[in-house]
Amino acid sequence: MKNMKYVLAILLAFSMFSCDDYLDINENPNAINEEDIRPDLLLPGALNSSYRVQSRTMTILGNRFMQNWYGDVNNVTGIDVSNEYTLDINQNFYDGIWDGIYVQLGNFQSVIDYDSENYDNHKAVAYIMKSFYMQYIVDLYGDAPYSEAFLGQDNLFPKYDDDKEIYRALYDNLDMAIAMFDGADANEAPLGAEDIVFNGDVDGWKAFANTIKVKLLLRQSGLTDTESVTYLTQKFADLDANGVFLTSAVTINPGYNDSTDTQMNPYTNVFVDAAGNFTTFYNQQRASGYIADFLNGTINGVVDNRRDALYETFGGNVSGAYQGANQFSGDLSKILLPMPSADSDGIIMSLSEVHFLLAEAAERGYLTSFNPQTEFNAGIAASFNFLGVSMGSYMSDISSVNGLGWSGNHIESIMTQKWLATNSINPIEAYIDLTRTGFPNLPLATTALYNNRPYRLQYPLSEFVSNSANVPSIPQAQLFQVGPFWKN
Repeated sequence: MKNMKYVLAILLAFSMFSCDDYLDINENPNAINEEDIRPDLLLPGALNSSYRVQSRTMTILGNRFMQNWYGDVNNVTGIDVSNEYTLDINQNFYDGIWDGIYVQLGNFQSVIDYDSENYDNHKAVAYIMKSFYMQYIVDLYGDAPYSEAFLGQDNLFPKYDDDKEIYRALYDNLDMAIAMFDGADANEAPLGAEDIVFNGDVDGWKAFANTIKVKLLLRQSGLTDTESVTYLTQKFADLDANGVFLTSAVTINPGYNDSTDTQMNPYTNVFVDAAGNFTTFYNQQRASGYIADFLNGTINGVVDNRRDALYETFGGNVSGAYQGANQFSGDLSKILLPMPSADSDGIIMSLSEVHFLLAEAAERGYLTSFNPQTEFNAGIAASFNFLGVSMGSYMSDISSVNGLGWSGNHIESIMTQKWLATNSINPIEAYIDLTRTGFPNLPLATTALYNNRPYRLQYPLSEFVSNSANVPSIPQAQLFQVGPFWKN
């Protein structure tokens, strides 16, 4: 079973992934054995499988928590009592996030540990992606196995590390990755077709690494202790002086096509099969009442044309049900797919997200070489451009609306526009930002058992089975009181 994980990784590199149920990812990452698999064979499988979890499980949870979608996989036409809305969170709640991401972190670590000095370019990519996805583990769970993790038989029961220390290690990984790219010589194997993200563009990878650094640092921007303030000041100063950041979205495409379900973009395949038939899951999704009112202008008086690309409309308006309400699906707007085709590129990080990261860093005084309003406006424009809809008078319409345009609380405006831009694409970012900043101010479902969304998720059952001596036991109520280190 353990050796089959790497056999699977090789198969994935050449023939794509098997798309099982979107929450059915239950492998134990702490049991991964090292195998003699070249980095160029292992890397594409790890990249695509990680995106699979991001684009499916994480995206579904983000859209639920952030009031983008109404309905659940069990019930649309009756009273909505799903855990996403009641917030009755247990060890099985979206456990595919932890279980799926951790498996691939082990594969990235195997690339890093490969016993050869000729694969520094591949190892640099693995360091970057390990940092990118491990950040989500910390953001969503807090403490996690890290320093003793991914050692296979050498340590099947890794200790849990302090989440702040993990964050610092992730930043160091990004520095190391850039240094490895810069130090690569003619003997290093170049990135080839196996680089299904940047197609061998090392400068693109370095810009991605620097942009992830900004995200890592911004998550910590609420910390006020002397050590953290000094750390953030120093790291941002270096980025401000020397950093080169993304100027386009980070996409992934190993050759997605519609020949079979398993060859499709994994996000698209949640909603439609290779024959062009909509899935049951797709038919159960509807717009939430809150996002409908927001896009229709009912809440703030501004009509947002992005509604035409995100939801089915009736008479020009989105029709939604408030989460927890007893409404029938026939009257509600279905969601539309921002990645509609089997061969659509997957979005790992959108250009909108990049601009909003830079806008926040500039607004907080960290990146003085950027103008926060310019980046804010660029983030909005990138969102409309990606969805292929006209902004019309949107920018002038929002100019005086507090929390939506560049007036009043700028951080609230950035977070609100980031929420709108990540709708259906990578909304887990908006959820994490809501935990961190309190914006945007979204209502809870009418069936919610708590007064706020959880600040973290419960550790999955797989950890209690495989690493019971180390996994923290967190009472449910504490999930709504104590978050990752950057929250507290």
